[in-house]
Amino acid sequence: MQEPIIGLDFACEYAKLPESVQGTSLPEWSLTELGLFNHQKLGQNFQEEIPLKLKSLAVIALLVLGCGAAFGQSYSFGFLSYTGGIQYCDYEVLSVSAPYAAGTHDLKTVCGFPLDGVMVGLKTDIPTNIGAPVSGGVYALADSTFDAQYIGVSGCQMDWVTKLVAPKVHLSNPHYGWSFYFTCGGGGDYLGNYGFLTTTLGAPSQGGPVKSSAGKTIEKAMSK
Repeated sequence: MQEPIIGLDFACEYAKLPESVQGTSLPEWSLTELGLFNHQKLGQNFQEEIPLKLKSLAVIALLVLGCGAAFGQSYSFGFLSYTGGIQYCDYEVLSVSAPYAAGTHDLKTVCGFPLDGVMVGLKTDIPTNIGAPVSGGVYALADSTFDAQYIGVSGCQMDWVTKLVAPKVHLSNPHYGWSFYFTCGGGGDYLGNYGFLTTTLGAPSQGGPVKSSAGKTIEKAMSK
């Protein structure tokens, strides 16, 4: 009879259980049941037990490898302006297990804000013919950066859009990698900013106040 196929999520949780409750655990045999005084029976049990143990170890090894792959990949990108001439102090650190993604909008390490933004979202597709600066296959994530920079309940919400590659900056044929849209009160949504991705994470101040990707947008939104 064919064995049932076990889903990876179930198998991963199953692999975390102690051996005493796993179905592949070997039974405990008493000396009498092993036939300690029956060398023929003892040898037979020993020969049968070794393949079973090896099979159990192979199954556990496969589960460990499968669970590790299910954790997804990590991506970290900094943000350049749409001209490529400014690098902002903030950056993103994402853990992606398609189609899901979650991570941190880092505002503390370089920008010096007391809080980071929290990001969570899904892979989606933005049509290339609607004029959006970032389109095609992207990840769209809810982002708490407004509240983090405002250091309170701002009443505004950000939708962060990002690619997972950082191509070279070509202004004649730009391939922008990040953008964000926001709303305050839910009455309408607006494009806040956009630009290129870079593998350089964050840019320190060059003598003036640090600049974050959403800084000016948040200042304008909060001043109204």
